[in-house]
Amino acid sequence: MANMQDNVMIRMEDIHKSYGDVEVLKGIDIEVHRGEVLAIIGPSGSGKSTLLRCINRLEDITSGLVEIEGGTLASTKGDGTVEYAKEEDSRRLLGCMGMVFQQFNLFPHMTVLENLLEAPVHVKKRAKEAVLPEAMALLKKVGLEDRADYYPAQLSGGQQQRVAIARALCMKPDIMLFDEPTSALDPELTGEVLRTMRELAAEHMTMVVVTHEMNFAREAASHVIFMADGVIVEQGEPQEFFAHPKEERTRAFLNNML
Repeated sequence: MANMQDNVMIRMEDIHKSYGDVEVLKGIDIEVHRGEVLAIIGPSGSGKSTLLRCINRLEDITSGLVEIEGGTLASTKGDGTVEYAKEEDSRRLLGCMGMVFQQFNLFPHMTVLENLLEAPVHVKKRAKEAVLPEAMALLKKVGLEDRADYYPAQLSGGQQQRVAIARALCMKPDIMLFDEPTSALDPELTGEVLRTMRELAAEHMTMVVVTHEMNFAREAASHVIFMADGVIVEQGEPQEFFAHPKEERTRAFLNNML
């Protein structure tokens, strides 16, 4: 089992990302092992969401290396141009990951259950009968089995986000990416979403979470990265990171957040 824990699920080396003349990622290195929960924190505009979106190619990198479960998604050639894996390989690597966004992105014209069934049935071409019990089990997991026939508009924001998590899990990902999953929610609704995420963390789901929720980062993450101005300023295990931040920039940020 120890060997499984050593599996590198995500490796990013010297990641640069520019929009025109503006460089938003300036040489980022991260490594996420199987079962780890990486929390990425930092001020708005630090590049943390861009970094997350480079993992599953919602954004293309300008230079660097991205490996998913040992397979190369993107690499930089000798002439400085970036080469992405061929379509079939890309699809396989990207299929290892599920993502939950700030906005819930549920299909409004479909019920909760239909939202969960849509991708496994139409993208993975699985039989609906096979997916149905899995989808119901996931709704039960996020505490919403009694809402299977509701439409998104009939749910609170917190419930919609829990459906979005269940929908991502329905594709059986090895890695879950979360982009500020609670920042569009009223404070009293964030707790139920964070509870679901903590349960996933306790089950050793590999997770990368961009978040403003310092308590989640402190209690549920196995590693914390603090980003500012497109670089990693400081990183470490949560206990040490929050108790004894080394960099002045980190201390200033945490003083504002805690």
